[in-house]
Amino acid sequence: MVFVTLFHLMRGSVQDTLIFASGSLLLLADWKHWLRWSIPERLRFRRWTVLATILIAASVLFFSKRGGWQDVTMLLALAPIAIYLAYYRDHGPKPSSTKVMNRTRWLWLSLAVVMCLSELFAYIWANVYKDDHSYPTISVIVSPILDSPYGRGVFLATWMLIGVGLLQVWRKR
Repeated sequence: MVFVTLFHLMRGSVQDTLIFASGSLLLLADWKHWLRWSIPERLRFRRWTVLATILIAASVLFFSKRGGWQDVTMLLALAPIAIYLAYYRDHGPKPSSTKVMNRTRWLWLSLAVVMCLSELFAYIWANVYKDDHSYPTISVIVSPILDSPYGRGVFLATWMLIGVGLLQVWRKR
């Protein structure tokens, strides 16, 4: 995260720099035990609560201007919830990793590194050759979709559903 912070600092994106610097400081403070806090076991939510939150957030993006004060307010309201859901301590016994889990972990890690390097290469390419269409960054690809209110709403709903699916935040029956 520190690398990403420096990357955003060099490219002049103050907001992204602050977001990633805050995340880096939070992780460092937790690792070094600078902050004494007790992170409880993550809460499980009812499915309708999660879906209603996603619907409200997607509606805000649909009816507001991209980058407007409504978007910023929604981000500031959802950020603590997202941090709480994603940053937790597991409680109870943990099963040891199997060979399949280790291979899967390495596969996802390798994919993440390749994607990060590809994005970095695309950014450098666009700056050096003043051409962000030959080898576009993800933001160049996604930006036209996010310019439409429908695109913003669908993108956010999909993004959040993937997140809650990965985090498994709703209760099991």
